[in-house]
Amino acid sequence: MDVRLDHSNGTPVAPLAEILSDLAQQLQHQQDAWRQRLREDPRQFGAVEVAVHHTFQQLADQVVAGLLTEVGQSRALEDARKKSR
Repeated sequence: MDVRLDHSNGTPVAPLAEILSDLAQQLQHQQDAWRQRLREDPRQFGAVEVAVHHTFQQLADQVVAGLLTEVGQSRALEDARKKSR
């Protein structure tokens, strides 16, 4: 099963190990941005909290896509998908 971003002609989802490595880099960058934002204006804490939750939701979506890509290669999942049609 091919898992792609956005639509059937979109970019294929990367392997999970690659996704996790990329997420670590993204998260480090985001942490720096959140810290800087709070240093500049501590009153932004509520907005930063929302941004943190949003970021982790997006990261979780990427991990789920990576898992689906790996599991999607199994014959059992492919058979189950065909039976549900």
